[in-house]
Amino acid sequence: MLEKQIKKAILEAKDNKEKTLIEENLVKSRILMIVESETNIKNFHKLPKKKQEKIAYSLLEEISFLGENNILNEQLMDVLGKLFGNSLSGIVQTIVEPLVGSLLGKLGLGGFFKDFLTSFIVSKPQRLALALKDCKELTKLIAEALSEALVMMLQKQTGLEGQGYSFMRNALGDTIKETTFISNLENQLSGIVCGVFNGFNKKAADVYKKVKPVVTT
Repeated sequence: MLEKQIKKAILEAKDNKEKTLIEENLVKSRILMIVESETNIKNFHKLPKKKQEKIAYSLLEEISFLGENNILNEQLMDVLGKLFGNSLSGIVQTIVEPLVGSLLGKLGLGGFFKDFLTSFIVSKPQRLALALKDCKELTKLIAEALSEALVMMLQKQTGLEGQGYSFMRNALGDTIKETTFISNLENQLSGIVCGVFNGFNKKAADVYKKVKPVVTT
């Protein structure tokens, strides 16, 4: 009986390994169809601006598709990391920087907030891929990013010393991270973020009109 259980476990492990390899190869081949070649990954910022945008939007569209079809898990995100190296963040940043710049310009914020929000969103390509399809999701992502930025500002605050100030900073940081604070921030940001969202969706649509989709479902 025990021998049969061991054999079954080995067969299942083999099947799972083969399934993972198939998924990895599928993801890699689809991504390479988008970027056209690994050379384009290495020389991304030397490509024409329109081609950079086309690759960036198509890549996020693909990440969204893979996620919605339960193909893209943490292990397969590692595959993307190996394929792109540091280039993945650079490609995603092509979309994030103008998005954040436009949004913060309407909010009258910049400097630290621009750098932090760009870094925060670039580090979450799956969230961004989903957010670029849904105004509410984008608003939630921006609200979370701004909340984290506020906490970071408090942590870096200089000129305030002593245990009492530390207590106050920590208490304020905990308050900012509360879901009620983020929800209130979402309500305040909704109109502005959705306006920016509509503008970027139009831009993405214009990019897709000029280029036939390179990957089909």
